[in-house]
Amino acid sequence: MTSQDTITRGVRSVDWKRRMCAFLFVLAVAATAFIALPVQAKAADAPTKTVRIGFPSSGNNFASGLLGVAETKGYLDEYLQPLGYKAEVTGFVGAAPALHEALSSGDLDYVDYAGFAGILGKSKGIDTTLLAVTDFGSGWRLVVSKSSGIKSLKDLKGKKVAYMRGATPQMYLVRVLAEAGLTFDDIVPVNASLPDGLSTLASGGVDAAVVSGGQETQLANEGLVKVLHDGAKADSSTYFEPTVLIGRTAYAKDHQDVSVAILKALLKARADVIADPEGFIKLSSEKSGNPIEVIKAQNVADQKTLRPASLSDDMLDAMKNVQQFELDNKIIQSEVDIEAWADSSALKQAIEEYGSDGKGTDGTKLATSAIAASVASPEDRAARKQAEVIQGLIGALPVVIVAAVITVGIVVARRVLRRRLGSNGSAADPAPAVRIVDTLFTLILPLWVLVVWHVATSTGLLSTVVLPTISSVVSTLVQQLTTGTFKGDLATSVVRILEGYAIAVVAGVFFGVVMGMSASAHKFFSLAFKAVRQIPMMAWVPLLVIWFGIGEESKVAVIFLASFFPVLVNTIDGIERCDPKLVEVGRMYRLPGWQMFRQIYLPSALPSIFVGLKLALGIAWMAVVGSEMIAASSGIGFRINDARTLMDYSIVFAGIIVIAVAGVLMDMVLGVIAKIATPWQQKKN
Repeated sequence: MTSQDTITRGVRSVDWKRRMCAFLFVLAVAATAFIALPVQAKAADAPTKTVRIGFPSSGNNFASGLLGVAETKGYLDEYLQPLGYKAEVTGFVGAAPALHEALSSGDLDYVDYAGFAGILGKSKGIDTTLLAVTDFGSGWRLVVSKSSGIKSLKDLKGKKVAYMRGATPQMYLVRVLAEAGLTFDDIVPVNASLPDGLSTLASGGVDAAVVSGGQETQLANEGLVKVLHDGAKADSSTYFEPTVLIGRTAYAKDHQDVSVAILKALLKARADVIADPEGFIKLSSEKSGNPIEVIKAQNVADQKTLRPASLSDDMLDAMKNVQQFELDNKIIQSEVDIEAWADSSALKQAIEEYGSDGKGTDGTKLATSAIAASVASPEDRAARKQAEVIQGLIGALPVVIVAAVITVGIVVARRVLRRRLGSNGSAADPAPAVRIVDTLFTLILPLWVLVVWHVATSTGLLSTVVLPTISSVVSTLVQQLTTGTFKGDLATSVVRILEGYAIAVVAGVFFGVVMGMSASAHKFFSLAFKAVRQIPMMAWVPLLVIWFGIGEESKVAVIFLASFFPVLVNTIDGIERCDPKLVEVGRMYRLPGWQMFRQIYLPSALPSIFVGLKLALGIAWMAVVGSEMIAASSGIGFRINDARTLMDYSIVFAGIIVIAVAGVLMDMVLGVIAKIATPWQQKKN
């Protein structure tokens, strides 16, 4: 190499480094601008004319109670339109957790749901305002299997009882047990959604279940279950619980006229329900799709009691009782000042404008009424928010710079080492330094994920309610792995995976070999397997819970079904890709079927089989977590779902990290096994 070539090469190297540094600088600036863009956009946007109201849904988009009547009869738009707004009422099948996430992200302005959930959200840091208690009753029932031998509440001792943890069914069950002088320690509690609990009761997986009144009608008519306790007919001071209308504080303060309009619509709906309760039951049945018997089961009390639409002392005391339950059962850790949380100004104005005789005032009056409130304007809030973000970005800038320097250093070092290695002609056996730098190179993307995470939380762009800080996640992870439940939960999930995965591997390889080597077998099985393969994994969970109950069998079955097809398809592909010349040689030597498989087909198919095994292992993790989220009382998936219900998102993120690490380690073990089993493949590579 001439001196001129050396100089030219050096100049190119310097130019390349400069270009890389410039690129990373531009990338950092662009990322910062991108992160700040939503805030600037929000500041520039005009105030929305759509009022977004959410409620927990059981699958339909009809809100039970006063909100459903107000929407269906057009009362919401009647009072909102003079203000230039329209109502968008949306049901959330994910119930309280999904509603809380939508509130935190600003996708909802108002929510009508259980006071239990409202207190939980407020305690966990969601800034809401209590506007009214809209309903006050109990729609829960405790039903038992007739084959369980349970004849009284005291007979629940030692029995399996399905309930929904972290929600009002848990409070109902605890109070039922207390009535019989029992505690949670006296039963075998099984956490499950209401439908899963009922289906598990029908299949004999549990002895009793908490259900929404009327859900058990079909099973009761078939003589399989009976109602042991009915909350709607029980002592109201013990079992009745409030449903509340809450507003996102930032929105409710800036739009008190909207809050007043919504409350007036609810007051008008209340008047209709009290005047014609049978009409309300019929309307609810038509809109929800539930039989009239189910609706009646939840409306046995006086409608004036059931639909208070107030913030009276009695209703606030009921909220305090709910909070005390959550504190006693460690569902929340910090207490909410209920009276400070409640803001009765909008409700008082709504009552005054609606009139004591139930006749609303003219819409023009509502539109032009002056509302005295010392609150910041939306523009002031946006400017303040933007200033906070800019300040946070400045504080996070050193972290971004350090990450950029590390990235440039790794990239440059890797390029230099590889160039030197190439000039020495030893690329086939990379030096230890190159392997170390290559490993560091793979960590660049995770590094920048952490940087973006830090910037998002430190600037306040994302609420720490739904995206906790890195330090809190690390602290939670350490605590859970040392003194918490993660080790036991992870062990439970791994055992389930190994059981379902092992069955799937044996069955998948067996049927794959048979179908790959036999055209007749391929034709015989292919249609059935293709049809089953199209069914989404999670669609099997409810059926498997019904068939196998809520125990281990249903979860192992889900993992098996999810893992089976990647192994099957890749085994068939490996067998069919076998070199035809080798197959012909085997036939020439008249090798028996077993020897043909062992000496010709298997060596050729093993690399493809291991690809299927790796794919199946990743899918097995998704399957076990999904099944544990739906119906389980243990496992890492259950722990994540439980933490989401209780709004402890640091545990959610810590659980995700544990799953990722465990999955990578298991994949690495499988990779080592693949190298040992296919040494010829490694030499080829």
